[in-house]
Amino acid sequence: MGRELGVRYVLDGSVRKGGNRVRVAAQLIEAISGTHIWADRYDRDLIDIFAVQDEITASVAGVIEPALAQAEQQRVLRKQPERLDAWEAYQRGLWHFYKFGAEDNKNAQTFFRQAIALDPNFAPGHYGYSLALFWDFWLYSTRSVAEVQETALGEACIAVSLDEKDAMARAVLAVMTGLVGEFEASIVEARTALALNPSSAFVTAVLGRALISGGKHEEAINHLRQALRASPHDPLIWLWKSFLAHAQFNLRDFTAALETLRHVIQIRPEHAWAHEHIVASLAYLGHLNEAREALERARVQFPGYFQRYRQRPRWRGPKEWEMLVEGLRLAAEEES
Repeated sequence: MGRELGVRYVLDGSVRKGGNRVRVAAQLIEAISGTHIWADRYDRDLIDIFAVQDEITASVAGVIEPALAQAEQQRVLRKQPERLDAWEAYQRGLWHFYKFGAEDNKNAQTFFRQAIALDPNFAPGHYGYSLALFWDFWLYSTRSVAEVQETALGEACIAVSLDEKDAMARAVLAVMTGLVGEFEASIVEARTALALNPSSAFVTAVLGRALISGGKHEEAINHLRQALRASPHDPLIWLWKSFLAHAQFNLRDFTAALETLRHVIQIRPEHAWAHEHIVASLAYLGHLNEAREALERARVQFPGYFQRYRQRPRWRGPKEWEMLVEGLRLAAEEES
C-alpha cells in the first residue's frame, strides 16, 4: 500500500455502529515494514455525529503528531550523519533536542544547522535552531539571553518568511517575540498558528503561554488543558504543565499551582523554574518552614540560578515578576 500511495506511513481505520454507539478504530503503520507505531479506539454516543467526527479527528491528529515524529527520529538514527537530507537532519536534531540535556541540545543545533546548510529554504531547520538556542539559556543556563535572543528571533522570522502557512514556524515566532517582551505580537502569532493547525498540541500550548504573558490567564488555562488532553504522552507534557502552573500562580491559586508544579518536577526534576515557583507558592500558602527548606535545596541544586535573575527578564510581565519576587522574599525572610 505504501508504494502504491507513495508514502512512508499509512493511517488505517474502521468504523462500527451499534444502536446509538459508534466505535472508531485507528492505527498508524510504517508502510515498508508493516510495523504498528500507534493504535487506539474511540467509543462514542451518536448524539451528534458531526461533533463526534470533529472530536475524534482532533484527538487522532493530536496523538499522531508526536508518534509520527518519534518514528521518523528512530528511522534517521540508523543513517550516517553525512547521508542525511535536510528533513532527516532536522529529525536527528529533534531526537537530540528531546533528550533534554545541555550537550544534546548543542548536538541538536549542529543537526539543525546541517539541515539549513543542505536546504536554506527548509523552514523547520530554521525554527528548530531557534528553539534550541532559546533552550540554551532558558533550560540549561549555558549562555546568556543576550548571546542568543537576536539569532533565535531572526531564525524564527526566516522560518515564517519561507513558509507563512507553517503553523510550527508561527508558533516558534510567537515564543521568540514573547522572549523580547512583545507580548501582544506574541499572542497574534500564536493565534495565527492555531488557526493554521487547530489540532496541534504544541501550537495550542504555545498560545497558552503567550496568553499568560499578556495577562489572559483564564483563557490560557483553557488552551493548556486542551493541549494536555490532545497529546497526553507528548515529550513536552512537563513544559505544558509548567505553563499551566504559571497561569494558576498568576491567578493566585497557589494550591493548584503547587500540585501542578509537583507533577512537573516528577517528570523533569532539573527544571529550576518549577522549583522557584514551588518555593513562592509554599510561602504564599503560609508554609514558611517548608518554603525555606525548598529554597535551600534549590540553591544547592541550581547554584547561581537565583542570582541570575535579580532583575526582571523581558519575557516576564511586571506583575507576575513582582509576585514571584515577593514569594521568594517571604521564604528567604524565614531564614533570618
